[in-house]
Amino acid sequence: MITSNSYLQIDLQAIKENIEQIRREIGPEVKLIPVLKANAYGLGAVTIGRFLSDLGGIDCFAVSQVAEGIELREAGATQQILVMSLPLDTQVEAAVEHHLLLTLGSFRQFPVLREAARKAGRRIPVSLKLDTGLHRIGFLPEEADRLIAELKRAEDVIEIRDSFSHFSDHSREQMEQQSGCFRDYLEKLRAAGIRTGLCHMASSASLETGENVLFDAVRAGRRLTLDNPDRPTGTIREAVSYRAWLTDVRERHAGDTLGYDRKTILEKDMRVGVLSIGYGDGYDPALFAAHAPVLVRGRRVRLLACCMDQSFVDLEDLDAEAGDEVTLFGYDGAGTLLPAQEVAGLIGCEGCDLTARLTDRVARTYTGM
Repeated sequence: MITSNSYLQIDLQAIKENIEQIRREIGPEVKLIPVLKANAYGLGAVTIGRFLSDLGGIDCFAVSQVAEGIELREAGATQQILVMSLPLDTQVEAAVEHHLLLTLGSFRQFPVLREAARKAGRRIPVSLKLDTGLHRIGFLPEEADRLIAELKRAEDVIEIRDSFSHFSDHSREQMEQQSGCFRDYLEKLRAAGIRTGLCHMASSASLETGENVLFDAVRAGRRLTLDNPDRPTGTIREAVSYRAWLTDVRERHAGDTLGYDRKTILEKDMRVGVLSIGYGDGYDPALFAAHAPVLVRGRRVRLLACCMDQSFVDLEDLDAEAGDEVTLFGYDGAGTLLPAQEVAGLIGCEGCDLTARLTDRVARTYTGM
């Protein structure tokens, strides 16, 4: 029984089919690294991680923060866990204790890792981040000689397991430039005797371009549950649905106001439903300003305004009533689809961003287990 005011339904069978599709795309020689950052984009990292582990063939998970990696490890994950962002210095000891694969992407990290290795009495496994154009973290191509010298001095301190980079956008020109830069950087490191380990650059969006940028592995996050928002391939099943309920239905009149500060003024008489969620559940208030569609009794109607815990929807001429389920994106109970990417596109983001923002008071339920 669901006691929350809304719930996110995750179809694990759809995720399984999406994994199989991704593996067909990348082939048997390329490894798949599922990205479980931000609580698996709000879907529940521990549950999704366990499910993917049971499918087999997963050697590594990727997260963004040390705490996310520790959560997976303490939940029983035995795979390598890559922390893709730079750790805080104060987090390194705990990361080493939990056998996480830390990203090395700044020269300031070398003394910190040396001290961590001294305390642990062993070398620290790291993933080398090379900056090929995103300009967020990582070693630049012009820093290669200095990097080689630092890595040679740290051979007794660190063990390079991976080397990776990230595209700044997925235009053909940019991908060719960055992937070429990555290849050249790797070749220079190898020529100097540096072992680069497993090399990866491609993400979900990279796979959908058709460019040959696979290297040794692919990091897949969004594509586990959602197709490309702009160029859908039609091969990925939508795996997540967000639903709430109507708590009341009232006839409102032209000139009536809705919500705080009377910001929404009705221009005509209408049937208004009160929805059981608001921005306190993590549903972006910009979607109300955009009058995003939702599904009620299989039909699209529009959102009107929101408060922290409740919101308003224009029911038009629908014979809806309190207790009716409302689908904010994904499939409704009868199988009608309101694509998450369409909804997210109204406010310039992606469907996985919508799920990642949902708070803990939104229940997570799983089917297809």
